[in-house]
Amino acid sequence: MRLKALIILAMVALYSSATAQFSWPEDPEKRSEAQTLWTLFDDNYRQGNFEGAKPHLAKLLEKYPKLSTSLYINGIKVWDETYSNSKDEAVQNEAASMVMKLYDMRFENFDGQEKAVIDRKAIDAFKYYFRDAEKTQMLLDVFERAYELKGVDAFYPLGRYYMQLAVLAFARDNVEISKERILEIYEQCTQHIDHEIAQARAASKSTKRYEDIKEFIDEKLGDMGIIDCDFIVNKLVPEFEQNPNDAELANKIFVFAFDGGCTDADWFVKAAETHFANSPQYGVGYLLGVKYGAEKEYEKSKEYFLKAAELTEDNTDKGKALKQIASTERINGNYTEARKYALEAAEVDPTLKADMYELIGDMVMASTQCDQKQSQVDDRARYIAAYDYYAVAGNTLKMSQAKAQFPTISDIFTENKKEGDSMTVGCWINKTVKLQRRPDQ
Repeated sequence: MRLKALIILAMVALYSSATAQFSWPEDPEKRSEAQTLWTLFDDNYRQGNFEGAKPHLAKLLEKYPKLSTSLYINGIKVWDETYSNSKDEAVQNEAASMVMKLYDMRFENFDGQEKAVIDRKAIDAFKYYFRDAEKTQMLLDVFERAYELKGVDAFYPLGRYYMQLAVLAFARDNVEISKERILEIYEQCTQHIDHEIAQARAASKSTKRYEDIKEFIDEKLGDMGIIDCDFIVNKLVPEFEQNPNDAELANKIFVFAFDGGCTDADWFVKAAETHFANSPQYGVGYLLGVKYGAEKEYEKSKEYFLKAAELTEDNTDKGKALKQIASTERINGNYTEARKYALEAAEVDPTLKADMYELIGDMVMASTQCDQKQSQVDDRARYIAAYDYYAVAGNTLKMSQAKAQFPTISDIFTENKKEGDSMTVGCWINKTVKLQRRPDQ
């Protein structure tokens, strides 16, 4: 047995010397004890017997706290496993407390270790204590320390947890945290994740997991409702004016301004355009179409409505955008184009059929410019075309109004025509109708 023990200790010593991870005591007796304890701890740890490893871990921490960082790395794994696998609150509390103690002992006994893993401690602390309001300030202090030491070099998910913590802290009564501090935390988290995104792009790696965190951070700030128009105007807009092609900043301005009701300013439209150019979405394109239509910039309005329609597979949304184009073209006097898009809208979304055919009927009724003023029958055939559109729309009132403008029977006879004759209504209307007389004749 003595020979076996010596062999084991020799192997441990050889391994430790090769990896330079251990600081064995100079005293032979203590060195032997430390090596034996480590071997017992490590064997149990490697076999997954974490409960069996704990007594040896405790003795090592008590007697040889400067033995190796591996003592703390593996010890944290032992107690974290206890926390994760237990449903007993007392056991979880003990495990969480031990993990935090192990981090602190590691920092105390090894120079540079706090900077190396403070971000890991912060994330673990959040996992253990985020539900405990009494621990909120402690958590804030740990995260602040993590960013103080590591900055943008911190573990990439740190900002996600810090922003979530800021939201919790703001909602709790036992912690004083100002809006200004929330915004500082937001800026810190944003700078961090922007750095990670830039690093990933430079290395031609996927940025999805970083983009997801960035979106989470932005959403959390937006959900808090502390961003007002003054903040956007004073803080974000000047930055955007300096770099109007900054897609990330444009997206931020768009989201915050939309949520805050600051959508009437010129800078909002510019931000929305940059956002749309870099991340085309139906809703943003539709909004820009509305905005430019309100400013009577009809070509730009049509451009964005068309893009919006192309970006969606939802027939209701597509029809809605096409309907807006039809309405815009009508306002602009482009009746041929208006009818084209009205018919497309009705085809895409049958629920729009009544509105779209009524719109076409209205344009036909109003098209006095199409009258040649040479024949009452020819000119008034336009109202028969309008009637036909209203009939498809099912609008009986407007059908009656159109019918009241049909040619008189005397005009029909005078021009040597008869009811039922086919007539082509020219101009943009370009529709063949059956000749009918005014109902009061």
